[in-house]
Amino acid sequence: MKRILVVIFILSVLMVGSIFAKTTVTFWNSMGGAQGKALSEIVNEFNAQHPNIEVKSIYVGNYGVLSQKLLAGAISGQLPTMSQSYSNWTAKLIESNVVTPMQNFIDDPNVGLSKSQLNDIWASFLKANTWNDKIYTLPFNKSVYILYVNTDALMLSGIDIPQTIPELIKDAKILTVKNENGKVIQYGLGLRTTIDTFEVLLRQEGGHILTPNYKKGALDSKVALSTLKMLVDLVKSGTTFAQGGYLDGPFGNGQIAMYIDTSAGLSYTARSVGGKFAWTIAPLPKGKVQSPLFAGTDVAIFSTGSKKQQMAAWEFMRFLLKPEIQAFWAIKTGYLPVVKSALDTQAWKDYSSSNPMANVLISQIPHGSFDPGIPEWYTIRTKVGNAVSDAMFFKKTPKKALEYAQKQITKALGGK
Repeated sequence: MKRILVVIFILSVLMVGSIFAKTTVTFWNSMGGAQGKALSEIVNEFNAQHPNIEVKSIYVGNYGVLSQKLLAGAISGQLPTMSQSYSNWTAKLIESNVVTPMQNFIDDPNVGLSKSQLNDIWASFLKANTWNDKIYTLPFNKSVYILYVNTDALMLSGIDIPQTIPELIKDAKILTVKNENGKVIQYGLGLRTTIDTFEVLLRQEGGHILTPNYKKGALDSKVALSTLKMLVDLVKSGTTFAQGGYLDGPFGNGQIAMYIDTSAGLSYTARSVGGKFAWTIAPLPKGKVQSPLFAGTDVAIFSTGSKKQQMAAWEFMRFLLKPEIQAFWAIKTGYLPVVKSALDTQAWKDYSSSNPMANVLISQIPHGSFDPGIPEWYTIRTKVGNAVSDAMFFKKTPKKALEYAQKQITKALGGK
């Protein structure tokens, strides 16, 4: 009898343990600093509200490290339950058949998204997460390229924030300050020597790096040449400080009066400035069009996880899309809220009423555009970035740099 009771007791313990066992979700990300802290707060809140699920936010390093781990994991089968992923990474991972389409969860009659919930996500963001009319990922940390401005410097020079690219070029000259020995102590403008800087201004002029169908390069165009030549001429003129690294530091120490980068740098810029002068942000100066480039990653759920883990990951994804969570995320990080209803929360209303910069960011969402979501884009980014850097550091002429980049794009696309 005692043996029977012992067996019953053990079985009961096992059954109770299985009932209350948590489903663990691993979430790989590259969120450090203020962004990482905000993400941890969101994860902790989710875990507190969902005692049967434990989301583990795992910082794996910068985006380069994350991409390598994901692509290697697709081969070895060692993937997290979910992860940040740029669209071109996702395209590669889809080819490896390791991404569970978000569409599967969205369409689930029990835990999916209603039509109104789906429409609440900005249309441009959803489009960038869609391949072959199927939503594979959902937007996460989205930012937009903007102009950072030292308003004290502009006021001293008697000029307004530039509205157009010609005004930007003119103001860069006005804002450049030299000492009695002719040494520049304040550059009017700062630019990174990257593909992003080139692409941002190319989009503003109505150009693109690839043709609309992504089958060929488009760097043999007049607009591509004139855009790169403009960047080179700005550096040559002595009005523009150029480097590959981030520019919040030089901006904060007064070395540059304006610079172009994404809204993800807002918290870093605020820290660099540290109250030394007044500053603000503005939309990118307009060229022939207003088409600011979006940046940032999406969230993918992987088929290597168990069905239970995937469903738990989806539950966390739904949590991330809640308007109050999106408002919190945007306020804490400078990223864009990916759902429109976040703008109706009291938290966002209070924040935006006292922070005009927030309204600048939101105003750009309807005009923005994304990088091509194709597997080859990773290679193309590297090759075009090298060409842009070579031109801006005077190692190649703009024409030669673009000829090289165009050939590399053709090679990357398999001669398409």
